[in-house]
Amino acid sequence: MGKKDLKLRILNDSTNSINTASKLILNGDAVAVMAETVYGLAVDASNKSAIKNLYSLKKRPKNNPLIIHVESINMALEFGKGNEDFLILAGTFWPGPLTIILPQKKKSSISKEATAGLKSVALRMPKSKVFLRLIKKVGKPLAAPSANLSGYISATDSKHVQECFKNNIKLILDSGRCEYGLESTVINLTKKPYIIERMGVINKEEIFKKTKILTIEKNQKKKKIVSPGQLFKHYSPKKPLRLNAKYPKIGESFLAFGSTFADSKYCLNLSKKSNLKEAAYNLFYYLRKLDNLEKKKIAVSPIPMRGLGKTINERLRRASLG
Repeated sequence: MGKKDLKLRILNDSTNSINTASKLILNGDAVAVMAETVYGLAVDASNKSAIKNLYSLKKRPKNNPLIIHVESINMALEFGKGNEDFLILAGTFWPGPLTIILPQKKKSSISKEATAGLKSVALRMPKSKVFLRLIKKVGKPLAAPSANLSGYISATDSKHVQECFKNNIKLILDSGRCEYGLESTVINLTKKPYIIERMGVINKEEIFKKTKILTIEKNQKKKKIVSPGQLFKHYSPKKPLRLNAKYPKIGESFLAFGSTFADSKYCLNLSKKSNLKEAAYNLFYYLRKLDNLEKKKIAVSPIPMRGLGKTINERLRRASLG
């Protein structure tokens, strides 16, 4: 294959570009597409060689399973064994940023590589219209981890995807910035008590309030990976992070939060109004900006431990691990 064949195309989402993307996916290629959470790198979930290439492209550990994206509850039930609580959760939060782990059906066509050999499968129906249209066009579920190199800051904009993969992928469907800027919540329904394996946009309080389904948060000391998004060090910039900093030191850029700090080249404010949804939207976008500056470290303001602040703090804690 010549270099000309590998040239990356960035197309706005349209009927034509979705047709092009679906052909590439059915041919075994990976296509970057915007979810409402972060950008994903989508492949045919039943194509073993495409899954293997995806892991290689992302430098992703093979024991880290992928989220399988579907276009309906019925499609999810082709691959996972649902129960009444699944139907309640999916009926309440889908399409949306909730991934649900179910026992996998024995005759599932999903590649074992995509589930890291587990007997369970992580399923999600995205809210992103372009992603849903792509799944429907392909006619199969799509395995789609975040469109970044494993362990690095997640991509919330097409430029982030381009920075990571350059000409190593053929197509990015550019739909602008992601709505949330944080990954989906992952809930494990394979046994009780139901566990939130990864914190995300939706918290356990919201799940209980809307469905009366009780969940507990994962014990961080457990090391066995049973869900996407459980690597010890994750979401990390190349520069070291110093958390809960009141002010930056010499040699540090600053990720601020709250009304005290104005934006400058070396200080980006997640939310001057102390709005946690706005902070989540800006988190990965601003971390990448600061990571590209010449300063040697990044200091980060304290973020309140409430609502989305819990998820933001969880991401920052893991991003700061050495």
